[in-house]
Amino acid sequence: MRYMKLLFVLVFLAYAITPEMKLRRVQKDIYMVRGVDALPSMENRGFMSNAFAVLTEDGWVVIDALSTPELSKEFVDNLMRVRKAPIKYAIITHYHPDHWYGAKTYKELGAKIVAHKKLMDFYQSGEAQLALENAKQRFGDLFKSVVLVPPDIVVEDKYTLKVGGKTFEVIYMGPAHTDNDLVVYMPSEKVLFTGDLVLYNRIPFMGDRGASSKGLVEALHKIKKMDAKVILGGHNEPMDMSAVDFTLGYVQFLRENIRKAKEQGKSIDEIREALKDNPYRKYVMYDAFHNANVFRVDAELDMEE
Repeated sequence: MRYMKLLFVLVFLAYAITPEMKLRRVQKDIYMVRGVDALPSMENRGFMSNAFAVLTEDGWVVIDALSTPELSKEFVDNLMRVRKAPIKYAIITHYHPDHWYGAKTYKELGAKIVAHKKLMDFYQSGEAQLALENAKQRFGDLFKSVVLVPPDIVVEDKYTLKVGGKTFEVIYMGPAHTDNDLVVYMPSEKVLFTGDLVLYNRIPFMGDRGASSKGLVEALHKIKKMDAKVILGGHNEPMDMSAVDFTLGYVQFLRENIRKAKEQGKSIDEIREALKDNPYRKYVMYDAFHNANVFRVDAELDMEE
């Protein structure tokens, strides 16, 4: 009896901490799934980012591929319950695992993978495979089924897809969050998919090897000039333009305060201590990302001088 009670508790806890994938309709013909706000783990299945899909007259266009083939297959199964139609394209906004590692599913279904040239360079150099092997060692079985797939369509500056009566403008915005950031704009719908460039009440990550806080500021100013009513990002509920101001505020806060501290001759440890008590401490992912962002911006400003 005691064993059965323990088993029941363990099963209950497993369901309680394992996030369920629920397909939601954002607006006419646009659907999303919402990942949890956390770092990847076996418990959350790596389901810690959003994915989107747009239904056209010819089939589905997917934006971002989630972290594993299992997750992307589950996403496709959800889409097929809405309408059984081919997946025509999968657009990868950048090369981070939670946006790219599930792309194998779409490749196997005959979809064309769209990504920036620097993602292709990363793949062809062999660095992407090394990064995947490191992730497999770090996270155990989480990424065991991941097979990296290269893009079929490589974007350098801008690429326009016309699919089933809908237009998708794929635009390069890097280097910013990474050196291969793409946004996807649907002009008729005034919807903008921004990957991890725009966040609301959540701290952005600028610790990537190709990241640029200066470039992120420039990208956010470009986004502010776009005629978008709805912003769909990699880690939030649907947003509006106020989210751009939130992200911009945090990045500018870091750049301005770190620059002032450096001019005063403070070391990186002194800068971290000086910025420890700041208005952004209460926001999601602060503990995970803030210190890495401070180090990155500090190094960037050395290069800019």
